[in-house]
Amino acid sequence: MVEIATGDNMVPLALMQNRIANISISPSTLRGQPKGSVKIAIDFLQNMNLQELTNIKSEVEFISWLDSKTHSLMELLPSKSWGMARKSLNIFLFQVVHDIFLSDKNNLRNLIPYLELTLDNPNAKKLMNKAKEEGIKLNWSNINNLQRENSDSIQIFARKLAKEQYTCDRCYLDLYFWRV
Repeated sequence: MVEIATGDNMVPLALMQNRIANISISPSTLRGQPKGSVKIAIDFLQNMNLQELTNIKSEVEFISWLDSKTHSLMELLPSKSWGMARKSLNIFLFQVVHDIFLSDKNNLRNLIPYLELTLDNPNAKKLMNKAKEEGIKLNWSNINNLQRENSDSIQIFARKLAKEQYTCDRCYLDLYFWRV
């Protein structure tokens, strides 16, 4: 088990990753999914090799990696929902990148500009309203039915909105939208 020194103490990084996976994925995260989905997602995230992210230098590389992981998790989920797999990964990755130990060990802070906004119904509704104000039509029904093509257009709009109205990376829109 890889550990990182913190003063006189050692923090086991696998335990940090396990903790973040457990905090990120709850029954409400995967609301409406078949029994066992939460455990499957948590197990997948706990066993993900974060060192694969260390050498990613472009958004194209990151999205390719994320697409591969989304497909792998989707295949394991009983619902085979691309949207639920992507949501799980995006929540987890946001937390991992912001964890000082895992981020420092795996050089993850450089991924922040590439992280996606976690799409769920509240975030999607906010984005749909903002897009409508600008005369832009985005396709959204719900997270269970979300496919990559619709997600891509929503993420492109989220990036534009984040930069123009909030001066932040799109992954942080959730902080502005959450329960507002």
